[in-house]
Amino acid sequence: MASLSSLLPAPTQQVWDRDDERKAKRVGSALVVSQTSVPPYGQRKGWVPRAEEDFGDGGAFPEIHVAQYPLGMGARGKESTSNALAIIYSKLTDLLPSEVLAEDDPTLQKPDDEDIQDITEKTKLALEKLTNAKISAAMPVKAAPKAVS
Repeated sequence: MASLSSLLPAPTQQVWDRDDERKAKRVGSALVVSQTSVPPYGQRKGWVPRAEEDFGDGGAFPEIHVAQYPLGMGARGKESTSNALAIIYSKLTDLLPSEVLAEDDPTLQKPDDEDIQDITEKTKLALEKLTNAKISAAMPVKAAPKAVS
């Protein structure tokens, strides 16, 4: 009886094999590989992480009480790639230019003393009217004078 592989035609494309790829990478790699090993958790007394390789994928060693900068984060003398000082526009209206107002526009000027007195008097009369209405509402019904409109 013939096997299945003998019945099928020969492959027309190159066969990809994961193991062959790994072997090729090993041959092409450097002759000397520097590999640092971090001591196990209970045996780290006296060991201080200094190089980037000591941190591996990141993360500091909390049981070692020295300044640690995993992946160079927070180290002085390095440029920051943070967006902390970047201007972020969250709305479309933020992108649109704001109106440039003229400094001598009369609506932007401080009011003179006469205008201030008029506004103060109007505000005072409005507040007195409100307080008088509240006071008269709190009085007994017979004693409350009728409001004149």
